[in-house]
Amino acid sequence: MTLPRAALALPAVCLLLPIALSAASPSDPSESGRWAVLTGGPIVAGTAEVNPIGTWWYSPTSYFQKTADGKYVDINTESVGVGLGKHLGFNASVPVIPFPTQNYYQQQQYWFKWQINSDQNTYKFLSLPAFGMETRFVDEGGDDKEGLFLLSHKRFKPFELYAQFGAYSHNPIQNAAGTPRTLNGAVLNYALSFEDVLNDAHGAGFVIEAFGQNQSNFSFYGKTNVPSWEYFSIAPELEFDWPNEPSFALAWEAGVFIPVVAHNYLYGYTPMITLVYYFNWNDRSRMSN
Repeated sequence: MTLPRAALALPAVCLLLPIALSAASPSDPSESGRWAVLTGGPIVAGTAEVNPIGTWWYSPTSYFQKTADGKYVDINTESVGVGLGKHLGFNASVPVIPFPTQNYYQQQQYWFKWQINSDQNTYKFLSLPAFGMETRFVDEGGDDKEGLFLLSHKRFKPFELYAQFGAYSHNPIQNAAGTPRTLNGAVLNYALSFEDVLNDAHGAGFVIEAFGQNQSNFSFYGKTNVPSWEYFSIAPELEFDWPNEPSFALAWEAGVFIPVVAHNYLYGYTPMITLVYYFNWNDRSRMSN
């Protein structure tokens, strides 16, 4: 079963529509300041903003996903993000299991983010959203790859929208002497998230995510010699904050990944729980992932 093309077009529509209509929604003088409540936010889709300089966050996440070759990967197990200033940020994610089995990928990710702008008018849906770009470096059990992503984040109280669209390029894998290299195709990655904040003071609400990946039959390094694959999932999540102090806040989140479409990809229902520790968070806005 193949993934409908419309699903791949949704992130682009989410990114471009607010820009085209931004002139139609001038700021309301009665609205003072930005609405930037602190929440756990989506787990899969990243946000376009970076941490303010002097702030940082730490997030242990527990969930596993079964991949196309029948192995398990811990996608975002122990992460940290710091603000570098000048609209730049650095994030890192490493696995927490110290002794993985042969059926487990030790996935590590490192990425730099550049925040292009911020969504100053956070009460109007048709005003300009925030945009950001990321460069990612991933080591997944010897399978190295690099990615480039475009992200968007739009607040319009009490809702938030996130969109993420990008691609990974696999490096060739050198096998034993006398055997051909393993050459994977380019991986297209996309995610959309809708968040409804029901209570500002406690960051309570829910998130619905839709996301997927597609590995093609072509590569920047030549003709691939592995099958293509794809999947598409949704994930409902619940969130709340406690405690929530200016110098320290803790966001709690739980949900489940639900498979919708898969082709040459094996995975199932996956429960997860996430904690995000925010330090020196004077801005009160979520800028993780």
